[in-house]
Amino acid sequence: MSAWTTPLRPGLPLSFDGEQFTVAEIEGRRILLEPATAVFGTPKWRQVDISVLLAHPSTEILVPVPQDEPSAAAVLGSLDDDGDDALTRRFRHVQEVMTGYQLGDEVLALPGEPRPDYAPTTPLMHRYAAKAVELGVAESTIRNWVRQVKCSGPAGLVHERPKASVLDRADSRWLDMAQAVLKGHEKRSRPVRNLVLMEVEERLRKEYGKGTVPIPARTTGYELLRALSKGTNAFEGSTKGKRSIANAPTGTYGRLRATRPGEYVVLDTNCLDVFAMEPVTCRWVQCELTVAMDLYSRCITGLRLTPVSTKSTDVAGVLFETVRPREVPDDGGEPLPYCGVPSTVVVDADKLVDRDGQPLLPTVAAETIIYDHGKVYLSNHIQSVCAKLDISLQPARPKTPTDKPIERWFLTLNQGVLAALPGYKGSDVHSRGEKVENEAFFFIDELEAIIREWITLIFTDRDLCCS
Repeated sequence: MSAWTTPLRPGLPLSFDGEQFTVAEIEGRRILLEPATAVFGTPKWRQVDISVLLAHPSTEILVPVPQDEPSAAAVLGSLDDDGDDALTRRFRHVQEVMTGYQLGDEVLALPGEPRPDYAPTTPLMHRYAAKAVELGVAESTIRNWVRQVKCSGPAGLVHERPKASVLDRADSRWLDMAQAVLKGHEKRSRPVRNLVLMEVEERLRKEYGKGTVPIPARTTGYELLRALSKGTNAFEGSTKGKRSIANAPTGTYGRLRATRPGEYVVLDTNCLDVFAMEPVTCRWVQCELTVAMDLYSRCITGLRLTPVSTKSTDVAGVLFETVRPREVPDDGGEPLPYCGVPSTVVVDADKLVDRDGQPLLPTVAAETIIYDHGKVYLSNHIQSVCAKLDISLQPARPKTPTDKPIERWFLTLNQGVLAALPGYKGSDVHSRGEKVENEAFFFIDELEAIIREWITLIFTDRDLCCS
């Protein structure tokens, strides 16, 4: 129940204009209010219009709010077929007690109704006793059923028993200690449940003394650990995911909102789940992809694919690609989206070169760079480039991937194109096939061209259509 009502009647207590009153009289649109307490010995009665009283921001009805109850539709809709049949049978028993007929009316009487013990002329207490004997329950149970049906209809006969939790069977001190032990394993390798139980027991013995805190049985302890570690990857899943879950913000997730293209550009580097070939040695290598995403349009404005690891010069190359227009590729493809000054804008050529005649880069594209705490982003090279281009640097919170929306894009890239390429190795060693290194087929520059083509022809078009 999301709202409740109460009748406006004489005797209703309310608060109005900073004072407490009781409705003394209602006549048409005029309401006479009696003060609850006298000020300086003389009660100050007030007469107000009903619209003024109800619309005034200080008006408050001083009636206890009834307890929230689920709607009848929600209660009845949660029943399965067996529960619905059982409710129907019980409701018919109640109607037979109340009216003498299982369907509640003489017109709908079943063969043989009314039965002698439930005839309408039979005393009600006799009907209670007869139904209690018939069903093998106490008379008070039958009276409760009748009262619940009169109050809430058939939904009043549905009794939702609270689901018992295994956590209710354990001592609170044991639960607190188990949570502390599990928290201590957040950054460690995956623990063994049996050793965790032994550690909890040992720490409880040292803190409270032997035998002070009841220790649950081993099977119950496993159930308790399963309930306490639900959704934390403490005993199942990857340990990297466990650390990521532990580093998630405890409060409500915030969101960085951009109001124009180039206001925020997010930079990030990720190791790709596919092997490529090194063009000189023709051997397979791992690749890292550095990407710049415009937060306003969610367009990829620059990228660089590097073998093994990323250097500060690669990040600077991504920034360079972000702030300057790109030429159309020779094969007729489309360049990456551009959030800076379009190449079709005609400007004075004298303003695009320095005093030595060297071309200058426009400084109106990227205003703020969002980056993580990787060494390549904290280098003097990147600091100098951003100072040269008049770009502000805003670091994300350490180990908080929710601050960088580009993390989701890497998953889209992985599922959209990388998984279909030869040399795909999966997200971890548990997902890797046999000798996938030998399947590496594309050189690094070819793999980068495939990613750029996927961005321009598939990802960007789909993103613009969705927006």
